[in-house]
Amino acid sequence: MCAETKEPPLDQEETCRKFNRNRLEIRDRDAQRFGVPLIISEFGACTSSQNCMNEINSVVDACDEYLASWAYWQFKTFMDITTSAGDTSEGFYEKDGTLQRNKAEALS
Repeated sequence: MCAETKEPPLDQEETCRKFNRNRLEIRDRDAQRFGVPLIISEFGACTSSQNCMNEINSVVDACDEYLASWAYWQFKTFMDITTSAGDTSEGFYEKDGTLQRNKAEALS
């Protein structure tokens, strides 16, 4: 994630986009050097905020550019307090069971 803590601020969207692209570029060179596939695992784990949507789009766009596979963390909440989402839902569903539509759309 681009931000030092929590979800990236909206006013840092372009900075974060460059940060994620640069990270993928470096990892892509590493993958080519070692002859292994490139996969970004367990990114995300953020809320349904616009900040999170920007971060998801930034990472997924960078992965697309470098043909890297990716996996979003996580499908449904398991009360993981170690993420930027804190005690809110980092998965695809709110606590009341409704779909976080904007997150599902960003990831699809």
